[in-house]
Amino acid sequence: MSTPHPPASSRRLHWMLAGLLLPFTVGAAPPGPLGTISDVRITGQGVDTPSDAPLCESFKPTPREVVAFFRHAVVITPRQEHDYFLHGPCYVEGTLRTRYGQWRWRLRNFGTAYVSVDGGEDAFLFADPRQESSLGDD
Repeated sequence: MSTPHPPASSRRLHWMLAGLLLPFTVGAAPPGPLGTISDVRITGQGVDTPSDAPLCESFKPTPREVVAFFRHAVVITPRQEHDYFLHGPCYVEGTLRTRYGQWRWRLRNFGTAYVSVDGGEDAFLFADPRQESSLGDD
């Protein structure tokens, strides 16, 4: 007797979490577009709608995992976010420091993040290319 497979959305979440939660690799990796990151603080987490809460219970990245995300992330446009990435209903937010000052960030569970200068209006959109979604399969 075969076991039923979980729905595609559950499998996608599983693989997204697995990719995000991978430990650091050994060796010198480039620091990513933000440069060297320090003083990562998680200040909150949330969901877009209350019905998403069960899906988001396991999305709890650590500061080290946030740094790993930004090491792999690239800067993207809103159009690229729309066309190539799924909208993650779960988020974790906080602050971090680079050589250019303090930043606020919000990381979503399907591999995108918004970063803005602390106290400023300039914002940047990042995505982990490993989390890109092929919408042609849906």
